[in-house]
Amino acid sequence: MQQFKFGQWVLEVNEDKYELYNPDPETGKKRFYRAVPGEFGQPLLESEPDLAFAVPEELTYVNNKGEPVKPNQKIAGIICKDDRPRFSLTNAKSKGVVVNANEDGSIQVGEEKWWLATLFLKDKNRIFNYDAYCVREMPSKVRVLELGDLDLF
Repeated sequence: MQQFKFGQWVLEVNEDKYELYNPDPETGKKRFYRAVPGEFGQPLLESEPDLAFAVPEELTYVNNKGEPVKPNQKIAGIICKDDRPRFSLTNAKSKGVVVNANEDGSIQVGEEKWWLATLFLKDKNRIFNYDAYCVREMPSKVRVLELGDLDLF
């Protein structure tokens, strides 16, 4: 295996695999994104590989058609209503903000309690882990969407 460094990024390569990641200088945990080869060698991106946390099981999740679904990835980013706060988990950590799921299914962002309204994937085949859109009041259902689900026209 060969290892190359590009600023804060590390690329590890051997004959049939590669991995690109950004290690935390203190802990070595992988942050921001990690890229690994897919079936055809194409890069697959995982958001917040070591910081993403499990989706709360206590809530009801539905797809864009309103059908029940079970989320199969983790939460890697937080977007709260009115853009406060809005960050990746790495950025939250760098600002001293602790983000995690509470036992009641809410999301704790520092001292504030938020509720999941939508879990969003940019591309279910290439970029893994959700961005969570959070609101102040607990919704009856949490929508699980991917960019391909949105009808923008």
